[in-house]
Order: sequence, then structure tokens, then C-alpha cells
Amino acid sequence: MFTPPAACHLIDKWILLLLMNSLGRKGACLNKELKSSLPPVIHLSASVGRQSFGLGAVALNLAEVQLRQGWDTRIWCLDTVDEVVNQPECQGFPLERILQFPTRGPRFLRLSWSLQRAAAKGCIPKSAILHQHSIWTATSVATRLWSKHRCGPTIVAPHGCLDAWAVQKSGWKKTLALLAYEGKNLRNASCLHALSMAEAEAIRRFGLRNPIAIVPNGISTTWISSSGDPDNFRLRHQIPPGRRILLFLSRITPKKGLPMFVECLRNAGKEFADWIFVVAGPDEFCHKGKVAALVNRYGLASSVRFVGPLFGIEKRDAFAAADAFVLPSHSEGWPIAVLEAMGAGVPVLTTVATPLTEIVEAAAGWRVEASVEPLTAALLELLGSSKAVLTVMGARGQQLVADRLSWDAIAAQLGLVYQWLMGRRIRPSFVLPAV
Repeated sequence: MFTPPAACHLIDKWILLLLMNSLGRKGACLNKELKSSLPPVIHLSASVGRQSFGLGAVALNLAEVQLRQGWDTRIWCLDTVDEVVNQPECQGFPLERILQFPTRGPRFLRLSWSLQRAAAKGCIPKSAILHQHSIWTATSVATRLWSKHRCGPTIVAPHGCLDAWAVQKSGWKKTLALLAYEGKNLRNASCLHALSMAEAEAIRRFGLRNPIAIVPNGISTTWISSSGDPDNFRLRHQIPPGRRILLFLSRITPKKGLPMFVECLRNAGKEFADWIFVVAGPDEFCHKGKVAALVNRYGLASSVRFVGPLFGIEKRDAFAAADAFVLPSHSEGWPIAVLEAMGAGVPVLTTVATPLTEIVEAAAGWRVEASVEPLTAALLELLGSSKAVLTVMGARGQQLVADRLSWDAIAAQLGLVYQWLMGRRIRPSFVLPAV
């Protein structure tokens, strides 16, 4: 995790406190003078619907909290109206502030002429700030047009998409995207948004010289204070009461490391006999079939359950039922699923691809190299831990995210970045200068 110089960090801490103290009831609104002078902030995400999984939740939660803090936040996306309405995370953000643009051509391209026209010539004031979430789709063209025609500040958050492993995946497509539009978009961004110091270093290795704001993703206080029903989850998915649950809840896609983790389950042998591995999430690139074939080959079919995507209360029930959570990824930005597990009081087993070093520092779980041997060793330690030990570890993780990673604090940090880009304050210490 990036640690700024002590003096600068103290100054920013006082500024953040002053900013939070200027909020209204429970930090809801900025004072009238400040609020009237704040420009609109557009959060641009190809999708915020269920199919976006954690990425859409980031844009929605951030926009919601910033709106309460006085920013005129809006969301631009390429979802249909139904996709937006059916996203449980949308319940806290006004639907009239989410503008959907129709797409043309193959859906994976995310090409929208109306989005590009709005970015270049729409009725949004030129002083507005555009905050783009994720890259490699044609939404980046809109950000580039915004920068070119409006001369307004742009922030681009790759969300882990510039990590070496992620860049190599479908490398030829990304090379074409770089040449066509993404290279100019990234180079001309007013500021890049990294979720950790590790991601900032990956951005620099990629050759980008822009300022980089290091601000992580967060978790809502509503999620932390909520509770699920473990019995409902077990009944719904016919999980025997005597089996302990190891939960994976994310996209079923190559970078998440599931084949590698199935190897670890085989290596665990009889230590895994009293457990069941629940795999929840949408299938990408037909990867679920490959994972299931490996499960069957190793004779683990009775101990692995694929339950599909989970949303809303079903997702909360899953975390309530879980004894531990696993995310064995090869590459990550700042995974929301890990924050949700910790916020639900569930201990975590993950890899060093997850930049949350605090997991180990707080004794809230395991964080090891992304390979079979260290993952197997950590898994055996987890499987041998009593319910009481895992409960204490989960409580530590819950306290950690509540203290350091609430969306309210993170939105306030990004507010300092926005004001710096508007020329209203000096560069915050957590923003690395251009090189």
C-alpha cells in the first residue's frame, strides 16, 4: 500500500477532516457555498448492470456517496433500462441520474455513436469532470473526445487492466485498441486512478507518465451492518448442514485462477472431506466448462457446487453461510468481492494479486503467491482451523474495512483529486506527480 510522506499525509488528513466536517447531517451534503460551485462529475462505465459484477457496483456506490457529499454526480453507461433497473446496487442512486446510450455492432465492442456525440458536444458544462471506469472498450473513445473538445479534466481508472497478466490476455486485440484509441486516451488523461501502489507501478511499467491518484475501492456501511440467512442459502442449494462452506464469488474467468485452485483441492485430500466448495458467479469465455471438467477428472464433483450468479439478498445469504472465502486470482485491481467478504466477517484466502496487504497484517486471512504449492499450504491451514478461529479472523477483517475502506472516506479522497484538477488546491500527497 502506498504510504505518502508523513508531513504531507498529515496535511491531507486535516483537509479531509475539514471537508468531512463541512458535510451536513451524517456527512450528507457540503455547505451551500461549496456545493453551488462544484461542477458535474460523470462516471463513465460500459456497464453498471448485473453483468458488470463488481465494476458496476464501484461506479454506483461511488456516485451515490459523492452525490450525498454535494457533488453533482451522474452515470453514463451502455446498459438497457431493464439492465439498470434490475441491478440491486442501483437502489441507492437516483435512476434519473443514470443515462443509457444505445450501442451499435457487436456488444463486446461497446461502440455507441450517441455516447461519443454526448461526450464531444453534449449539454454538460465544459467544467465537468469525466471519471472513466475500466478500459479497452470503445467507451475510451468517448473519454478522448471529451478531453479533445471540452478541454475538461478526465480521470481514467484501469481497474487492474494494465497489470502484466491482464495485458497479455487477448494481447493482439489490446494492441489494436492501443493503436486505434486507447493509447491516446491513456496518455491524454488528466490523471490516472490506481487502486493500489502495486497498480500504480504497473501503470508506470506500461510507459504512462501521467499523474496517478492512488485511491482504493471501498465498501458500504450498509453492507457491513447487514446480515444474511445462512439456512436459506443451504436450503436453496441443498447443502447438507454438516458440510462447511468455502465460497468463491466472482466471475468464472481465466484470470481468477480456479483451475489452479481445483488442483489445491485435490492436494488437500481428506482434509477437505467435511467441506464443500461453492462456486458462484457468471461464466465468461465458457470457462466454467473447463473448470467443471477438471473437477470431474479429479473426482471432486460431490464436493464442488456451481450455483450461478448471486445478487442482492442471495449474495448476502451466501456470505452468511460461508466459513471462508477464496479468490485465487492471477491478476486483480482491488477486488470488491474480497471487500464484501471481509465486510461480512468472513476470513479470506487470496493471492498476492490482491493488493490488500492488510489482510495478513490484521490476521484476517491468507495472502500467498499465485501458484499451487503456497495455495495448497494456506488451504490446509484454513481447513484445519476451527470455526471459532475463523470467526475471530473474520471479525478482524470486518473491523479493518469498516475503519479504513468505507465509501464515505474514499469519496472524500477523490473529491480532493477533483478539486486539484479544478485548480482549487495543491496536489494531494496520495497523487503521484507526472514523470
